[in-house]
Amino acid sequence: MVTDEPLDWNALRENCAGDESLVNEVLELFRQEAEALIADVRVAVKNGDALTIKRTAHRLKGALVSLGARPSVEAARALEIAGTSNDVAACMALFERLESELARLMKIVSMPTAA
Repeated sequence: MVTDEPLDWNALRENCAGDESLVNEVLELFRQEAEALIADVRVAVKNGDALTIKRTAHRLKGALVSLGARPSVEAARALEIAGTSNDVAACMALFERLESELARLMKIVSMPTAA
C-alpha cells in the first residue's frame, strides 16, 4: 500500500530483514548524515550548480531509499532530474519541495524511539 506518510515503517523493516536493531542503526546513520547531505544540496542549489545538484540529490535519494521515505525520495529524484537537465530554475522550486518533505521526515526520525 502506497501512503503519503514521510516514512514507511514496513518498508524500512523489510529493507532491514525485520531486524529491529538494524532499523535503529539505519535511522541513526541517517540522522548523522542527513544534515550534511541536505546542506550539500542547499549549497549546490544556491550556487546554481546543476552538476552538483544532480550528484548531491542522487546521494540523498540513496539514503532516503533505504529508509522507505517515499515522498522525500520522489522529491530528491525530481531535483536530480532537474539537475541532470541543467534546469536550475526548476531546481529552486524542487528544492523547496524536498526541504518540506525532509522536515516532515526529520520530525519522525529524530524521535528517541522512532519505531
